[in-house]
Amino acid sequence: MHGCGNDFVLVEGAADLTAAQARDLCDRRRGIGADGVLAIGAARGRCWPVTIHNADGSLGGSCGNGARCAARYLLDRHGGDELELSFSGGDVKARRQGRDIAIALASPAAPESLALDGMRAYRVSLGNPHLVIFVADPAEADLTALAAAARAAVGQTNVEVARVVGADLILLRVDERGVGETLACGTGACATVAAALSEHPMAERVTVRVPGGDLLIRPGPRTYELAGPAEYVFEGSTR
Repeated sequence: MHGCGNDFVLVEGAADLTAAQARDLCDRRRGIGADGVLAIGAARGRCWPVTIHNADGSLGGSCGNGARCAARYLLDRHGGDELELSFSGGDVKARRQGRDIAIALASPAAPESLALDGMRAYRVSLGNPHLVIFVADPAEADLTALAAAARAAVGQTNVEVARVVGADLILLRVDERGVGETLACGTGACATVAAALSEHPMAERVTVRVPGGDLLIRPGPRTYELAGPAEYVFEGSTR
């Protein structure tokens, strides 16, 4: 499945998935190919635990687009319009929103400002770490070099390069730890809105435009809502 091009292999009942197996599944030439593997465990009522395996085999704490994909998968199979998902980085609530899937996750603490090579940057945590760097044009930024510099300065983190076009529109690219540049990042989009709010007011609903499409963020004092498409690519089974 994918959310704005941020793609995942979803597997049920794979709590014992190894790092090597995750790397093999995510290999885009010798495996299925994905940004990560989502291992869905046994439900506790209407709450399903999900383990995130990044493409390099490392474990992730939270994943906005992955949560939306897992939510659609489970809602389609178990019915209803709402459910909960439990990640190591925190629980999220998910619901259908027309053709899209929306999730609500806990609002981040106040972003920490810092300077990176003379650029404005903010550290934000949403169950996983982010460093948001504001640049003149994300499309022209050397994201690979900036990500390397950011991780040398603050440690392993997702790295965003962003431009606030207006109160309701942000342009964004993301380099995810353990993956590399992805077409979208849900928690990264939320982190970027939080960083933007540190500098000036934003609209009630913000469109975050990533290479894979548009994500809609509703920031709030207690929760951030992330909405967008969650689509199937193909299905398979083992015997």
